[in-house]
Formats: sequence, C-alpha cells, structure tokens
Amino acid sequence: MSSALPPRELLRRLAEGGRDVIVDAVLAFRDLWRRPVRMPQPKMVRGGLLEIVALAALVVGVVATCMLLVDPLAPGLRARLPVSALILTERLTALGLGGVVLWPLGLALAAVLALRRYLAAAFDDMGRRVASALLARIGFLFVSVAGAGLLVTVVKRLIGRARPHVALRMPGPEAQLTFDWLSWKASYASFPSGHSTTIFATAVAFGLLFPRARGPLIALAVVVAATRVLLGAHYPSDVIAGAAVATTFVLWTAKVFASRRLVFRVDARGAITPMAGPSARRLGRLLPWSGRFPVSLEEARS
Repeated sequence: MSSALPPRELLRRLAEGGRDVIVDAVLAFRDLWRRPVRMPQPKMVRGGLLEIVALAALVVGVVATCMLLVDPLAPGLRARLPVSALILTERLTALGLGGVVLWPLGLALAAVLALRRYLAAAFDDMGRRVASALLARIGFLFVSVAGAGLLVTVVKRLIGRARPHVALRMPGPEAQLTFDWLSWKASYASFPSGHSTTIFATAVAFGLLFPRARGPLIALAVVVAATRVLLGAHYPSDVIAGAAVATTFVLWTAKVFASRRLVFRVDARGAITPMAGPSARRLGRLLPWSGRFPVSLEEARS
C-alpha cells in the first residue's frame, strides 16, 4: 500500500513548513538582537575612533586616486584577453554571484529551522545546543553575505556610475567619472562592485570562522574581484570599494555576534576568536538516517 500523501495534503504541509521556517527565522533574529551584551566588548581596531577615521580616510583616498589615475586604463582590457583566458575569467567571475553562496546557506538555514521543532522534542539538552550552535553559525554567514550584498545593491544603483563598457562609447577624457544619480539602471551600477562585495564578504566571514583558511580565501577573493576589471564590468576603484564595504559590514556583524557571545568569544584584550563548533559526531546525531534519534519522527510530532 502506498503511503504517499495526496497532492493537496502535501501542499498544505509544505505551506505550513514554509510558514514555520519564516516565523522561526524572524524569532531567531529577534532573540539575537535582544540577547544581552556582555563585557568585555569586542574591539575591531586598537586605536579607537581615531584609527577608524584614519582607515576610512585611507580607503577613500585610495578609491579617489584609482578613479582619477587607474580607472582610465581599465576599459578595453577584455578585448585583449586570449579566448582561453577569457573563458577561465568568465568561469571564475561566477563565484562572485550572490546565489552561489546564498542559495546553499539559505537552504541550510531553512533546513535547520525546519528541523528545530522536531529537534526540541526528540533530543536531549546536548542535541538542542548542537542544533543551536549550527544555526548560529549558518545565520552569521548568511547575514554577513546577504546584508553586505543588499547594502551595495541599493547604493550602487543610487550612485549610478557608468560601467566601463558604457564609458567606452562616451566622448571626453574623463568618461570614467560619468554618473547618473538615482538612475536605477544595470548599465549605471558600477560603483561599488557587487561581485567583489559578495566574494569578499564570503571570504572574510568564512575566514573569521576558520582562521587557518583565511589566507587562501582572501587570495581567491582578490582573483575573483580582478576578473570584474578584466571583463570590463567594473573599474579597479569599484572593486576596492566593494571589498572595503564587505569587510566593514562582516566585521560589524561579527562584533554584534561576539558582543552577545554567539559564534565568537571575546578575550580580555577585546580580540574576537571563533568558538569551538559542534563535532562531526554530534552533527551526525541530527541526521534522520543516523539511527540515533531518541524518538521517532512520528512520536516527536505527537
């Protein structure tokens, strides 16, 4: 006898599950924000406000210098690439698409949220803590990448800088400084670079969780960001600005989590370090086919 559910019942359960995931996600972020802040507070820079201002001025200066001196050299680079290099560059640049990172993170986040109610009924306190730790880490990664990407998506369309391939067809010696404010056009959405924002947000966020992989991740981000210039989609200043925004946003997100002792801990000097994550053995207990559930799925639903 087939145990398949009727289509209408299946749709109803899927709708209820989707609703529960959304509600649980909202509640999880509300609980994060309401979680009490602990001392000592994390310090992202040692020199306080003065160092922050100096770093911001340095980034602005580098971006402005690139706009005037380096960006005019960028248009037309794509036409000089050999076919094999062009194909490789187009493959690498796809790593900066938001969906490449956000879809897996979003699905993982939804899966843990969907299992949360069952886990609460089926597991002991240790199992629930493992699930919560996993949810916090995936949530940090998702908020870091999605938040930085959303911020830049809005800003770049408000600023309205012409992309290099558009500026190539414009007269004048300073076509790279062409702006169409509030245009909301894809061809006038060059500054900052969205791909660079996504790949740097991903590299910095994962690098904070896995410090040993930080160097290779940043190196990969630099390569992917460079492909945006080679393909004529962005200027060097766009890439630098995107990397700066992404890094700043992710570090701020890490500070929010660390101040509430989620995912990260804070030492006596204010430095942020990742907490030890759940072991593979404990994560295996969350898998339905592991055979380690204290109760069956039907018992947990009853």
